[in-house]
Amino acid sequence: MTLPIPYSGGGDLPAYTGPDVQIGDVRVDGRAIYTPVGVWPIHGSRWMVVSQPVPMTTTAGWGIGLGVACAILAVIMVPFTCGLSLFLLFGLFFLTAKTHTMSGPMIVSVQAGQFHYLAREVVYSPQHAAEALQRVNFAQALASRY
Repeated sequence: MTLPIPYSGGGDLPAYTGPDVQIGDVRVDGRAIYTPVGVWPIHGSRWMVVSQPVPMTTTAGWGIGLGVACAILAVIMVPFTCGLSLFLLFGLFFLTAKTHTMSGPMIVSVQAGQFHYLAREVVYSPQHAAEALQRVNFAQALASRY
């Protein structure tokens, strides 16, 4: 594997002392865009985001655990109640607990002059999707800084 050669393009750009931004496998600082296929100047680059998260609803893990525990208690209490224990019915109530998550790709398109690259980042929550979008917006702001 060869390491990318740092961009040493023309023009007097002031030294950048801000943070680096990581978007998928693309790293951005104030002067250049570092991708696995090369290093490009950030000035004038264009960024586009396509987000395709899929919402998922699953049974909560704690609900499954409490449901199993109530089922075990129901089996233990059967000799004392002469029939179906209320623990079994109470355990079914816990199985209705749901968790809502999201998962899916966020594809970021970077174009700097004649170069083009697609970065992919998997988002796993609405907060993570918003944070990833903020990183892309920060990179866009760095691109239009000069």
